Amino acid sequence: MKILYYITSVLFFIWIIRNVLFWIFLWQLKEYRLDRVLIHLRETGQGKKLLFSPLSIIKFLAIIAYIFVVFKNEFIFASQIFILLIFVVQIFFVLKDIYHHQIKRPVFTIRVLLTVFLTLGFIFLLYSIPLFEKFVWLVFLDKLTPFIVAFFVFLFYFPTELFRDWKIDKAAQKMESFKKLTVIGVTGSYGKSSTKEYVSQILSSKFKVLKTRGTNNTPIGIANTVLNGLNKTIEVFVVEMGAYKRGEIKEMCEIVHPKIGIITAVNDQHLSLFGNIKNTIKAKYELIDSLPKNGLGLFNGNNENVSKLYEESKKKKVLYKCLSGKEISKKEYFDISAYNILTKKNSIEFDVYLKGKTLHFKTPLIGLHNTENILPAIYVASYLGMADENIIDAVSNFLPLPKTMAMHKAASGATVIDDTFNANPQAVLATINYAKIYKGKKILIMQPMIELGAEGNDEHYRVAKEISKICDYLFLTNKNFYKHILKGINDNKGKCEIKIANSSEIAEFINKETSKEDVVVFEGKEAGIVLNRLSF
Repeated sequence: MKILYYITSVLFFIWIIRNVLFWIFLWQLKEYRLDRVLIHLRETGQGKKLLFSPLSIIKFLAIIAYIFVVFKNEFIFASQIFILLIFVVQIFFVLKDIYHHQIKRPVFTIRVLLTVFLTLGFIFLLYSIPLFEKFVWLVFLDKLTPFIVAFFVFLFYFPTELFRDWKIDKAAQKMESFKKLTVIGVTGSYGKSSTKEYVSQILSSKFKVLKTRGTNNTPIGIANTVLNGLNKTIEVFVVEMGAYKRGEIKEMCEIVHPKIGIITAVNDQHLSLFGNIKNTIKAKYELIDSLPKNGLGLFNGNNENVSKLYEESKKKKVLYKCLSGKEISKKEYFDISAYNILTKKNSIEFDVYLKGKTLHFKTPLIGLHNTENILPAIYVASYLGMADENIIDAVSNFLPLPKTMAMHKAASGATVIDDTFNANPQAVLATINYAKIYKGKKILIMQPMIELGAEGNDEHYRVAKEISKICDYLFLTNKNFYKHILKGINDNKGKCEIKIANSSEIAEFINKETSKEDVVVFEGKEAGIVLNRLSF
């Protein structure tokens, strides 16, 4: 009896360590936001599996059955063996995840380490003082673990928020002494990171530029950039602004007071959090609404929602657009427009109509959609007084963002496109359109998209129909929206083969079944796990 309990306890703690790390990883991934965690549990296959997997249901049944067994004082040993087997199966899954490099663990910060140690310590304390029969108590603690993690996450929430508010206030005070600083805000459902980067790269050839780095597009991320990077030599500050609900962009604007604002796009991204597209539109417009009377707003004419904002805005405004077909004859209608766009495997060439003249550009970036992200950068550079030849030269020396249409070569010779920074409908469509250039097999590794709310099914169906026209193979990294993706592939009667596979299987296929004529596109963060397993 004791030996059986000790063995079960060892397996229990191995599983609990894995479980604690996973739940903290999830909270960290969702930026410690309860709304994003709940959406993950409610809308994704992985989230639902956490609550309603066969093993999870068996655990609930085991608790109920064991209580009945103890009450009847029959089959107790058999029930203990059954609970032992539950933990044996769970350890098997842990070993499987380790083998496939799929163990989820957080980035270890001070906050994470404290949460880990406090959670494990509290669980050990509860383990030491069981309130009822020991074996069933282990199963009960297992089911209680997510709530214990949540408790300590929220325990750190209030001091973290106080520290956050203090830093934001300090950053806002510091900004008050930089009256002559030109602050450029960039927001949008997609394209904002690329646009921020291209604005910064062009302006850096003339001005001393500070920019928010990576995904530091939150109030605290911006505050840290101000406190650690802003000094008297800085002339231009380019600020990326992300949001999950109304009021968040307004808060960022109150810190940095932008004089120029760029809205790149508005779509269904994070619709689960905004509630509806109207809220998303209003949230993005907070950037333009915060501009001073002499400020300037730039709007993407290729996005329907942003075009409507342009028409409704009373601010000083600019409309930029990439033109094709008959639209080219109306290029003078736009403040800046791109046309004659030629996409190649390693570059883009295009003409720009600006202030009554035509300029020709060539950049080492890839993908037609990048032209859309470059246009506002060109306009802002011209607006701030840069010479045409200097702008053209800066664009010709652009560097791609990491994990955003970044090109590599696999050991097999296949071209690999790393677009794992994010996944949204427009990004997927843009990358597969680029893939059309290649003569060989076209392979897409995609993480199904998240936080699309009620539009999730339709968006995956729509995107899948386009994928089927171009791709030979589609590998999905999880089961989310599989039925709708499969329906989109089948309804279009395309040649695309679709499969859900783990990172090892996908990497093996690419290493063995691709050649120099082929292109492999990686879309979304989970696809990055596969990318890391490839041979280069």
